[in-house]
Amino acid sequence: MGLLQDRVVLVSGVGRGLGYQVGAAVLREGGQVALGDQFPQVYDLQKELDPSGNRSLAAVCDITDHDRCDGFISEVAARFGRLDGLVHVAAVDRIYGGLLDGSLDDWDLAATVNVKGTLALTKAAVPLLQADGGGSVVVIGSMGAVARPPIDMLAYGASKGALRTAAWYLSRELGPLGIRVNTVAPGWKWGPVMVGFLQAEADARGVELEEVVAPIRDGLALRRIPTDDDVANLVVFFCSPYSEGVTGQTLHIDGGQGDIIH
Repeated sequence: MGLLQDRVVLVSGVGRGLGYQVGAAVLREGGQVALGDQFPQVYDLQKELDPSGNRSLAAVCDITDHDRCDGFISEVAARFGRLDGLVHVAAVDRIYGGLLDGSLDDWDLAATVNVKGTLALTKAAVPLLQADGGGSVVVIGSMGAVARPPIDMLAYGASKGALRTAAWYLSRELGPLGIRVNTVAPGWKWGPVMVGFLQAEADARGVELEEVVAPIRDGLALRRIPTDDDVANLVVFFCSPYSEGVTGQTLHIDGGQGDIIH
């Protein structure tokens, strides 16, 4: 029997990469999953993850649309009758630049999607999470909230820092309702997004991918870059009975990155 046997988990931002792996992990651990994304590709991904469709629901949902958030939760309630976990993967992350070379308009985008969108979906989900005595909210954070990444991403990092603080406040507010709120904060994370980024860097420098990857990997204490699947497994832990005494925490999964003091 899996860690999430008979539990229902909603995952936002189910594109190729982490959201997909979280959905796969929920199913692998015996759970049922509601897959949300702003693009219709979510239906194709559902067919890959759960060909029969017996243990899943897919929906197009823009988390900045509060009415659509409410509608998605209503669909989950109608299909499964309960909600035990909410995993926030949806975010905009390709926002580059610092203060001097970036656009202040990017702050509006980062705040609207990464902070307000996450809070909107959480607010919509609280009544259903509470209905069966509580549940777990897992926010996907970032090393960018506590350490400068190798490229300037000021607006993105600040939004993730704000979300980390919001998650702590939510843990205090929602705790009496039986709802736990924790943050999983990856550093470098091996998956389609990272591979694409580093391959572009290698192509620009005219070198092999390994030449770009090696200094990143060798700078980690474990000499291993965590994968999307590693992060998904940690999410499973926070949605499972094994973490029922844990809330308000941020857990970094970064292979031992040297410039972060945990």
